[in-house]
Amino acid sequence: MRDDLCRRNSTLNSDRIGLATFGHLTDAHILDAANPGRLSLLWQYFDFSDGFPSSGRFRPQDLLTVHVLEATVRKLNDVRFGPLSRRPLDCLVTTGDLTNTFALSELRAAIGVFKGGSVTSHPTGAYEGVQDHGPAPLDLSKSIWHPEPEISLIPPDDWKTVHGYPTVPGFLAAATKPVTAQGSDFPWFIGVGNHDEAGRPASGSASPKADFIDALRIGDRLPIRLPQGMNPTDFWDDVNHSNDGERRRLIASMPSRKVKASKLRRPFTKAEFMDELPDDAGNARSGSGPSSQADPYYTFDISPGVLGVMLNTASPDGSTVPVLDAAQADWLEEQLKGVSARFYDSKGRVSTSSAQDRLVVLFSHHPLSTFDKEEGSSDGGRPPLNRAAVLGLLSRYPNVVLWLNGHRHKHRVTPHKAKFEDGGFWEITTASLIDYPQQSRIVELMDNGDGTLSIAATLVDHSTPESVLYEGKQTPQSLAALSLELAMNRPGLEHAEMIGGVGDQNVDLILRKPF
Repeated sequence: MRDDLCRRNSTLNSDRIGLATFGHLTDAHILDAANPGRLSLLWQYFDFSDGFPSSGRFRPQDLLTVHVLEATVRKLNDVRFGPLSRRPLDCLVTTGDLTNTFALSELRAAIGVFKGGSVTSHPTGAYEGVQDHGPAPLDLSKSIWHPEPEISLIPPDDWKTVHGYPTVPGFLAAATKPVTAQGSDFPWFIGVGNHDEAGRPASGSASPKADFIDALRIGDRLPIRLPQGMNPTDFWDDVNHSNDGERRRLIASMPSRKVKASKLRRPFTKAEFMDELPDDAGNARSGSGPSSQADPYYTFDISPGVLGVMLNTASPDGSTVPVLDAAQADWLEEQLKGVSARFYDSKGRVSTSSAQDRLVVLFSHHPLSTFDKEEGSSDGGRPPLNRAAVLGLLSRYPNVVLWLNGHRHKHRVTPHKAKFEDGGFWEITTASLIDYPQQSRIVELMDNGDGTLSIAATLVDHSTPESVLYEGKQTPQSLAALSLELAMNRPGLEHAEMIGGVGDQNVDLILRKPF
């Protein structure tokens, strides 16, 4: 139990009443791992730290992201109830980086897991990429884990010889086989992260670099090294100053292997992101959003007394910098006023209205701690909100009790004290589904009956170690378990940093009831 913001009245021992229960998952990074636009050839030029690429772009579990997301949704279906309140789950909410390279193939696979049915993020079928034993320079081959047994005179890679990663016969065929997804038993809501934001304009060219990568994405060439005598710095300089003809010639000059092409590997637009969501109650369209369906921020009902607000903090340019622009901030304040019979103005003066009070839970991709600078796009000359401005806005509305997010791939729980009265709100950051520990949370909002609320957050594992198979017929469940084992043994991983302290894991967070 954490009482940083408020203490329970220990003389009262009433039964807690469940107000809302939902699953929180984030940063699934559904990946079309063989997409030529990933520029996997560059991994051979990166420096290594204890055998792991400093870029972090390659993960041995890259091919298993669909399996992990499906296993997570399946596990939440199985759990069904909050462990403390015994209230059935009202919904599932995922807070961005649903895809890894904003490819349409990745988006459709991710949404398919929630809908149910046959799902794959590999649009060309059989795997053709750097993890097989196809043509590749030795430096590239050594830096990538190859799950299949070695053939001919090919030496084992460094992941096997230095770090003890296993040989798993049949892995590539099993990993790229479509998964039959159970689908979510509950309404589900999706947010946008920086990996879901392509930074491409609705029409025209984004940049020479983006055009170069997009041409590779949908093509039939998988580059395996830079042209003779060229280093990465010169390569990017040529790319960034290229026209269409020069880009085509540069691609043609790169030693490559022939692969099957797919137009599904192109970047998706915001409008396509919204269109991929279903039209029933379990999606953004059930709530209140801006007039344009291509703006992925909205409200939704978690339960009768609890409003969910999904923000879009992804920067329009596709960078990792979070952005909450003035237009969205104005919209957010309208939503908060609509469910607050009492709130404060910027000077701390109390305002009242006839609004019906509801508790508010915010969702976004980025945590508050990442709002350090006023960077990103502007709105009519008004800069986006920095950290202090975001916190200042939320602190004026006591009905905001919780903010959930991801992005950092770490478990963290942070209290934020109210500015104008006792109380405040809690912020819960959940780790990713692609890196260790690959956990989700069940979050319960409860009335303690003593003038306080409890927010109970319980971590959920998608698999058990007993499910891991190194040989024999793989199943989607065994592959999900293997993904966690591969992630857990990543060279240089600081396990404690990822899972956080005791107060960041299974927690019961106390706060004052605002009405």
